[in-house]
Amino acid sequence: MSHVLSMEGGWQPICLGKAAILFITGEKCPYMMSEMTHNTAKPPTAEPALIAVIKAHVAASDRRVSKLTHHGELIWVKQLEKLSLRMWLQKGNPKTAFTAERNALLRLQTAGVPVPVIVAQGPGYFATADSGPSLKQLFQGADGPPADHLDAYQAAGKQLALMHKRKLSHGRPSIKDICWKDRRITFLDFERFHEKRNTPKGHMQDLVMMIFSAYAVMQRDGPEIDALIKGYRDHDPADIWQAAARWCAKMHWLDILTKPIQWRGPGLAREFKAIPLTFQAFERSDL
Repeated sequence: MSHVLSMEGGWQPICLGKAAILFITGEKCPYMMSEMTHNTAKPPTAEPALIAVIKAHVAASDRRVSKLTHHGELIWVKQLEKLSLRMWLQKGNPKTAFTAERNALLRLQTAGVPVPVIVAQGPGYFATADSGPSLKQLFQGADGPPADHLDAYQAAGKQLALMHKRKLSHGRPSIKDICWKDRRITFLDFERFHEKRNTPKGHMQDLVMMIFSAYAVMQRDGPEIDALIKGYRDHDPADIWQAAARWCAKMHWLDILTKPIQWRGPGLAREFKAIPLTFQAFERSDL
């Protein structure tokens, strides 16, 4: 566990996983959140054969996130994480984050937000259809032509703005959790979704986090980030960009504070190196 400065001020703990975004956040670890309001929406009923395949997969796998193929279609299965006592004490009850994400998907699907459709669920698991490669994978050359990549990044910015227009916040929109398939954006990973974040401040945090996540991967300016920003700004619902720019302008001391870490060699401290790039993006007048 590490510590970073919160948006509200003061140092707060943040869980760091393999692909975690280390940035300025005002929240505790995802597992320590209170559960979001219960949602009564129900996922569509899956065919019995698919349900049987998923149940067998869950029984054979204890991985938090895994995948299977059914009739040529990729299905992702998310299970309640099994933690050791030490990790449970460090992270908190994983059931809280699991329940929050499942309820968030149902709530957001009802609201018209592009999220994965839950095709089946049961005690301790839920399954969703594949949503295509992530924006991070597109940047790394995993799939599709470059022109399509720019369309994907612009669509991602647009869809985040439209989510904010619905007065909803993602919680932690990272380009590794935003997917592109059939020219459609899908948002993943809603463990940090919470009703209390559905505010202009929460929207501002979303925007900064999304831009930051792109710089953490790319480590430079580029057409993908320009497209991401354009997509958001063209549909900005309430001057969220300006609010984010004002916040970044107040936080430049953080760049100075973290310079010694930023000086580490290539491939290291990527999140810290993304801090000045993010601040500079919100200063640019050509975007």
